[in-house]
Amino acid sequence: MIKLENFISNEVGLSLNNYIYHSISLFKYSAHELNDYIRKKCEENPLICIDEEKIPLSVLSYHKDQKSSDTLSEVFSCFNCSLKDKEKFIMNHILYSLDANGFLKADTKEISLLTNTSESLVKQLIEALKSYDEYRGIGCFDTFDYLKFQLERQGLYDEMLFDVFTTNLEDIRNRNFEFLKGLSADKDELLDYVTLITESCDLSPIVSEDVSFIEPDASIIKDGTGFKISINDYLSEGIEFEPLALDNADEAFEKKIQKYKQDFEEMSSILNARRVYLTDILTIIVHTQKDYLQGHSGFLKPLDQNDLADATGLSPATISRLLTNKFVAAPQGTLPIQSLLSREYKDNLSVSYVMYQIRNLADFDQMPDSKISRSLHNLGISISRRTVNKYKHQILNHI
Repeated sequence: MIKLENFISNEVGLSLNNYIYHSISLFKYSAHELNDYIRKKCEENPLICIDEEKIPLSVLSYHKDQKSSDTLSEVFSCFNCSLKDKEKFIMNHILYSLDANGFLKADTKEISLLTNTSESLVKQLIEALKSYDEYRGIGCFDTFDYLKFQLERQGLYDEMLFDVFTTNLEDIRNRNFEFLKGLSADKDELLDYVTLITESCDLSPIVSEDVSFIEPDASIIKDGTGFKISINDYLSEGIEFEPLALDNADEAFEKKIQKYKQDFEEMSSILNARRVYLTDILTIIVHTQKDYLQGHSGFLKPLDQNDLADATGLSPATISRLLTNKFVAAPQGTLPIQSLLSREYKDNLSVSYVMYQIRNLADFDQMPDSKISRSLHNLGISISRRTVNKYKHQILNHI
């Protein structure tokens, strides 16, 4: 195991306090935040550059596409070129009434009064806006309106089921289907429609600026009968220092050059430590949760942050920083790394195992907690009714 002190004394010889101060921030950064940080450092330090030949082409093209995709600017340009002056004036009012998600925050009557035009023309232009870019749906009033819009465009809209869904969200989330009594829809039909909505629809036409693309910090890839771990820190592998040697440089300038070099060495050392530590942590997780990752088991084995701290020699605080807001691309999809951990319940059984057994009881959501407790006792799991209730609600809240 590579220790923090070794990076300092053997590789760089930096100040311990300065190193720790910066490592606290960098260890907490997600892949997206880390890459933004590296780009900023390259702008601040003229002797640090990024060798783009070391960066995958898919990554370069992705970021290029991201920078050029300003949806609202496109919409403004499109309608400014295609509409007559009066309609353009109204459309600008509509566009300025959109929020960051593309929802219209003013009603049609308000816009018609402000623009001194008919409400029918306002509605006509809103429909034109919704149809922009292959029925994107910009200009819907809220999430429900946008869901309805998408379902109608896909030929999947069912007025009765949609109305039941939108007016009983809290009960559906809590798996309480009493509201179905007297309706023509049954529980399975409604749940199938809810699944259809979640699989077929987005929640907003535009991703708000405060919502970041989930860029996995690492990947767990099947490799024969085992797994290969890859840390997605492509920019840290591409940064280079360009030494600058000048004759007769004054002392102040020489100190500045040394400071630039020290900044680079410090950043490289911390990035290297981050990569090594994340690899160690994921190696332990993969070894422990191998059956789950291979699809041979429906539950996780006991493993929590304290276990990782003991196994790596890192402090629990460092483990916490390294796992905060980190995602991994696994065979099950892109997941928070912390979702592959489960604390021990007792007797080397994980909480994940106990919840797995509860989920596999027929109609567990309708079953009294005391009955679930007795059923688990028959499986060798000693658990109180109160703990059953807590786990049952955690399961239902994630369905």
